[in-house]
Amino acid sequence: MTSVPHTVTAQDGEFEEWHTRGCASFDKRTGGAQKSRLGALRAILTNADRMWDNGKTITYCFVKPLGTRIQQQKVKDIVQEWQTYVNIKFKFVSGRNATIRIAFDEDEGSWSYIAKDIETIPPRQPTMNYGWVSSDPAVSDEDRGVILHEFGHTLGYLHEHQSSRRSEKITLDEEAVLEFYMRTQGWTAEDVRQQILNVYNDNEVSSFSSIDLTSIMMYFMPAEMNIEKIAVPPNNALSQLDKAYGFINYPFMGKAKSIDPTWTFDHALDVAGVKGDYRGRILVEYNQGDWKGVRTEFALWSLNEKAIAIVAKLQDKKKKEGEPVLPNIQNSPPALPVVGGTA
Repeated sequence: MTSVPHTVTAQDGEFEEWHTRGCASFDKRTGGAQKSRLGALRAILTNADRMWDNGKTITYCFVKPLGTRIQQQKVKDIVQEWQTYVNIKFKFVSGRNATIRIAFDEDEGSWSYIAKDIETIPPRQPTMNYGWVSSDPAVSDEDRGVILHEFGHTLGYLHEHQSSRRSEKITLDEEAVLEFYMRTQGWTAEDVRQQILNVYNDNEVSSFSSIDLTSIMMYFMPAEMNIEKIAVPPNNALSQLDKAYGFINYPFMGKAKSIDPTWTFDHALDVAGVKGDYRGRILVEYNQGDWKGVRTEFALWSLNEKAIAIVAKLQDKKKKEGEPVLPNIQNSPPALPVVGGTA
């Protein structure tokens, strides 16, 4: 008996170009948590320590291969969309003396280093590359999608398909995924595991939702790649959760306002689904102007939501097997120790 090979193909030419392209996010971790509330909770907020300080202006420039003026202008125009939903400013500077250094090497694919890891990269090296931004004056959906995606990494967003809550919606077919990316990207099996198959540990992320299949950080996925046969088309726009998580992790405070009046901090919490005591504690930090406290409380809510989802899944399994169910997890946070206080 012979087995049918797990081969993924684009049906009827659909997504013919896009499905051969993948983004590699380069993860260069640095040690040393700050002696702060975030540092005290470093086990679950390591990635929060790597995120930019709220309200920061981050400079960017173009380095060789410089690309065309059209490609450069597309980046300048499209990156502004992120600034609607995060309290971060991206400022273009001429020359090479910038935090983000963008190249247009067609042979290198599209990739970016993550958040403050960028600051550890030697100044003559690019920190982001665009391998397929078109020189056609018209901005295509694909242009918009890849530019938003890579700047998402710069802000600290990780690949959505590697969420630790992925299994709640999809189960990857490992053999099919390996075959597809080794064939279309030229990646090794280890590359595929690192960029696609492996999920992030809870201590690698600060906050996460149930997997958002519409996220700008979610890879295109043919139905053959997962057991549930769910097809994920290319996402070329920020999802509602992309916007909400940016709004919460980089909140507009004081005189800083989003240019979109429909987006408020309360609205972002609504979109993210934050309720109950956790919402109250996040709002206390927000009203006090403590963006670090907001990130801390939001991360704790994320972990609690994951725990609730795990228990619900186990309960459903036990019900089907006729076994006693587990007790529910309450949607209220534990009391936190006062960092720097006296015992």
